[in-house]
Amino acid sequence: MALHPQIAALAAQLEEMSALLRDHGDRWWSVKIDLCRNLIADSNFTGIEKFLALIGDAGGFADFELRDGEGKLLPAHVRLVELRQAARVLAERLAREERSAT
Repeated sequence: MALHPQIAALAAQLEEMSALLRDHGDRWWSVKIDLCRNLIADSNFTGIEKFLALIGDAGGFADFELRDGEGKLLPAHVRLVELRQAARVLAERLAREERSAT
């Protein structure tokens, strides 16, 4: 069965985000994002809840920055911020829809 378009879009955003993180040497957050993406791709709402928790906690993924060995922000950080924001908006919308349906 095909995924709902918004769920498929969120899964794709998370997949791109995870790949970006791995490409820049991050394994910690990429593994967590992969877990969320896999759950979402299986139509498991827990994936959305886990993702929102990752970006909602102070000092969590919302505050993570891609930096080089000297502490300078990498150019790829801009794309990470874009993906994180787009995924957050979509995940929050899906969570609202889920809550209103139950």
